[in-house]
Amino acid sequence: MKRTLRFIWLLLLAFAAVALPLSPVICGAGEDITTTGGAGYYIRERVAENDLGYLIKHFTDHSTTIRNNAEYLQQVNVLEVPAATPAKIISYANLRNHKWTLTSVRKLAEQFEEENPDWKVIAAVNADFFDINGILNGLPYQTHNPVVTMGEFYKTSVRTNVLGFTNDGSTNTLIAGGKNVRTPNMILAVYDDDDEIIAEFDIEKINAAPGAGETAVFFGYYDDQTQKYLPMEVALDGAEGFFIEDAELALPNNANDFYGKGRITARNPFTLEKGQFAIATKNQEVAALLDVGVKVRAQFEFAGELARVDNATGYQGKFLEGSEFRDSGVSVLAARHPRTAVGVRPDGSIVMAVIDGRQAASGKEGVFGDEMAAIMKKYGCAEAYNLDGGGSSTMIIRKDGELVVVNSPSDGRERSDANCLLIAVRMPEIRMEFSQAEDAITVSAELIAANNHDIQKLYIDFNGELREVGAEEAVFSGLNRDTEYYYAFKYRDSAGILRDLLVDGRIKTLKRPPVIIAFEIYEYEPFFHIILHYDDPDYASRLNRAYITLNGRESLALNGQATFAKTTYGSVIKSLSIRYQVDLNDGEQTVISPVDDYLLKSSAEIEAILVINGKVDALVEEIYR
Repeated sequence: MKRTLRFIWLLLLAFAAVALPLSPVICGAGEDITTTGGAGYYIRERVAENDLGYLIKHFTDHSTTIRNNAEYLQQVNVLEVPAATPAKIISYANLRNHKWTLTSVRKLAEQFEEENPDWKVIAAVNADFFDINGILNGLPYQTHNPVVTMGEFYKTSVRTNVLGFTNDGSTNTLIAGGKNVRTPNMILAVYDDDDEIIAEFDIEKINAAPGAGETAVFFGYYDDQTQKYLPMEVALDGAEGFFIEDAELALPNNANDFYGKGRITARNPFTLEKGQFAIATKNQEVAALLDVGVKVRAQFEFAGELARVDNATGYQGKFLEGSEFRDSGVSVLAARHPRTAVGVRPDGSIVMAVIDGRQAASGKEGVFGDEMAAIMKKYGCAEAYNLDGGGSSTMIIRKDGELVVVNSPSDGRERSDANCLLIAVRMPEIRMEFSQAEDAITVSAELIAANNHDIQKLYIDFNGELREVGAEEAVFSGLNRDTEYYYAFKYRDSAGILRDLLVDGRIKTLKRPPVIIAFEIYEYEPFFHIILHYDDPDYASRLNRAYITLNGRESLALNGQATFAKTTYGSVIKSLSIRYQVDLNDGEQTVISPVDDYLLKSSAEIEAILVINGKVDALVEEIYR
């Protein structure tokens, strides 16, 4: 019996050794499986789909990857950004206060909108790898690779690779580059009073005196070992000096990678501290354009094919090329982790994907590089690149006017990152006015500048009701008082298609105004005691903390009551007024009004009332007795 069992077991092993490589057993074999590099991917269910406007789509797929004949459950969030969209892909970092500050993707998007109020963020993902522990550079928390934001080259030094976006609507909208991508010299830009660049020159020297016909830039930077700022002494050596004492941004990433922008404030040399830089020149053409008050910018830029890009980040590992897996030998792809990837389709459309991981119990297992290649191939990409992953992998979208996280970050919360890729669009300029009532909102709007939007008619969607605005006001009536309503502007293009504008917000109908019913003043021998009776059903005022002025002196009345000593305020009431705050949902206002109508009760009257009440009580008690 033992021999037979052993013989059967050996046969099974032999069969497995021959048959498994030829015909792998896959649970989802009936599905539409995309394969490359030995890995596979198929979608089990599309659980969410969102039209974000401007031709941009988002969807969430519950899916499965296949690797080494095993299946792994995945959750994949995808953004499709057609080349024809007016939206732009923008690389963005928090560089306030002349440093790098780690910030969540959602907060980065909000900060971008704050700094650029004519732009709206549609969606975003995390971007480049970064100095997460703040130990790799003199100036900590930098990205590993460049950050270029709408033509501003904040960082140009490259550790691994560059990923640039042209945003030009072409099929060549995504450009990758290596380490030698920037111009040999920094570039000095000079601006006019309209903030337009009127001239550009090479900067031949960095923190060194310029030679004949040359220009130099001076800036302090951080020591790589101590991370302490090293102030810089400026050596003019016969050159003309122009000093920026309070720069818009002076970012010394290292001794050979600087970005500076600001207005010239001084000509006399001084030691450069944080937030400062200087231009020294022996080029007469440059010197003729510079003076106190003139705005300048010093930055490296990209050369070659990357000169076409206006936004850039970095990546580590190109894993899809010619729609097939490319083994780049990058170690970060040789493990199962959450991932963020960017790919491009043959028509120039950009695809961004976030694959959740480290959450196997909820069907989010993460992927190796070859599985990620199968995923991006499934979504039509010809080439794709690996961005920072792990706990950094985050995707947000704008939904119902709010920026929300749609994936499941493996940290259990949003991680703070060094930069992100925003999908944002410049909004049309619309002059709008809202008039509020307790039961109605009146809207007037005028299109000032379309900003590349094909706007033929302008509409407002208010509480689900669509009205055209522009020539006439739109009145929405029958509303509830003190209630918040959501509105969103839309437009019809020349093809008659109704499109979203992402110009939206919330507005409240008015509260019912408070009513002062009466002032009662009780006079005692040493003081006046004032009681304020009022009705405020919507809590529109601060009458519970009103200020009452008696004979020119003010006192706080808490919960409608205040006491005034006659020795301080006078024994006779000559003037009386009240001051309080009120907000009917149209802005806080201060109300000051005289009090002419009040009921004065003397202490004698009060005592008489008490005596009468006491006698009545006694009489009633006697009757009952």
